[in-house]
Amino acid sequence: MGRPALERFLDDVRKNPELLEELKGSLHDLDAAVRWADKKGYDLTREDLRELVESDRELSDDELEEAAGGEDAWGGGTGGTGGTGGTTGGGG
Repeated sequence: MGRPALERFLDDVRKNPELLEELKGSLHDLDAAVRWADKKGYDLTREDLRELVESDRELSDDELEEAAGGEDAWGGGTGGTGGTGGTTGGGG
């Protein structure tokens, strides 16, 4: 079953988003995409790649944005401007 290979691929994409960019060039032909993945050491099936294509929007919006930008997509991390205010207490 290809699922562990797909999970490994997705984990690697989080670390190196260029992998997904390379794969996107082959996604018009799933057989070519399977060959590309095999050359890269991933035992992905056509079904794995179909699942990846269907979930591509979710990956792009959430995981890949975070991986590509290096910053937390939700505004957290270092130097955020969110919070509850600068002082505590406060009488009048």
